[in-house]
Amino acid sequence: MQTIESLEDIQDIARGAVLLGTGGGGDPYIGELFLQAQLKKGRKATIIDVHSLKDDAFIVSIAGIGSPPVLLEHLVSEKLLVKLLARAESAYGRKIDALISAEIGGANSMFPLALSAISGIPVIDGDGIGRAVPHIHMTTFSIFGVKATPCVLMDESGNVVTVDTIDDHTAEEVCRVVTGALGACLFAALYPMSGKQAKDFAVLGTLLQALQIGRRIRQARVESTNVFAALLDYLNAGERFATILFEGKIVDVSHETRGGWHIGRAILARAIDSTDRFVIEIKNEFTIARLNGRTVAIVPDLICVLDAESGEPLTGEMLHYGQRVRVLGYSAPPLLRGSQCLQVIGPRMFGFDEDFVPLEELAQRQAGE
Repeated sequence: MQTIESLEDIQDIARGAVLLGTGGGGDPYIGELFLQAQLKKGRKATIIDVHSLKDDAFIVSIAGIGSPPVLLEHLVSEKLLVKLLARAESAYGRKIDALISAEIGGANSMFPLALSAISGIPVIDGDGIGRAVPHIHMTTFSIFGVKATPCVLMDESGNVVTVDTIDDHTAEEVCRVVTGALGACLFAALYPMSGKQAKDFAVLGTLLQALQIGRRIRQARVESTNVFAALLDYLNAGERFATILFEGKIVDVSHETRGGWHIGRAILARAIDSTDRFVIEIKNEFTIARLNGRTVAIVPDLICVLDAESGEPLTGEMLHYGQRVRVLGYSAPPLLRGSQCLQVIGPRMFGFDEDFVPLEELAQRQAGE
């Protein structure tokens, strides 16, 4: 068990969650401020190992649903989260033993922690995908049989909608319609599951990994050492692979909110004279990166954009013209690369006419040219 009880811990988790959120999951700023306010009241968020729970424990995900730019414009209140928790326990007919993030992304990593600080309910060190994704059915929970519904949706005005569908594809469609009708921003309690299901199907360790990522970026700044070298050393220390894909400035960027999603594209060029063009496509998250038309990283592997000077990870909506950035590729958790997951979160499910190729293989091809 670990408690989050300092402003530095909050900032570190938020920073690391933005990187793991690969452009999506919402700007953590509002959730970060909200969690800081809870600490000032003497409350602490608690993170636990899922294996400390009994198999019959009852677990629910808490998440924001909607377009990340719209989510940034809306405030989250203590009253809203407390009401959501109460309505969820009423709808499910039992007390919630633990919370878990539906995805590890900027804002969606902070809301369960904030609710933990308010309610005393612990948050599991893990989430439902090991990154952020744009659809409800694109989680390991859903892929392996934990339905998103029954779920409870609530907006800041107090409107409440309970959704119970035959499958998560239908849940996605219904929740998107409801989200659009209520201002493109809702909070949800969804994926009700047992302790055993969380142990079997969650991507574990991601909250504390986010903490370590953020901590290493901060410490490198304090020590005036190379942020990117420190980050790559940490990310490459395990079984996964990370590399810098491109460094340059944004020479063109587009953003729009369409169908409840943030849709966009960023085009980068090198700072020195060069004809190279690096293109990132956005659907809430960074989904594919191409250098001069050739794919160098693609979902479900992570594409992460960081400020070139500070190493601060950036969400998709933060990108703007003239910004100098470095683009980092990070291989997805091994579970996501399996055939069952690729059928749901592979490139073709995002509309790309190509199959998934692992980041490390694409990097080898690039180096061999």
